[in-house]
Amino acid sequence: MPKVIVMRDPATAEQIPLRIPETKIGRAPTNDIAIDHEQVSRVHASLVVDGPFVTLTDLDSRNGVFVNGVRVASQMLVTGDEIRIGNCLMRFVAGEQDFTSVEALRLLTVPGLLVDLDSPRVQLPPTPPRREP
Repeated sequence: MPKVIVMRDPATAEQIPLRIPETKIGRAPTNDIAIDHEQVSRVHASLVVDGPFVTLTDLDSRNGVFVNGVRVASQMLVTGDEIRIGNCLMRFVAGEQDFTSVEALRLLTVPGLLVDLDSPRVQLPPTPPRREP
């Protein structure tokens, strides 16, 4: 199940599984992901799960939604995408991984780390035995 790792302040990270078909993000406490910040609209954005695809959509917010540092109206997400809404930083995870709170915090603050975790390991061929002269 896809999820986002949410960092509301510099010391904590929380993993939130996405609701099917839609997860709402905003300042109002009725949202699935509530962000109490003056730059966040009451209903700011939504994450829509459609099979294997997840799309983030700005719901006409005043201050926008940013994916990997670029303001977007709507964006299909891939594992490792960084989402910023107001002062809240999130990292999208498409797979089934579960992380400790320390690992989740590292994934939010170290660029590219999540993508590296998902890449296949490179296997080197075995070293041939050395021949004695």
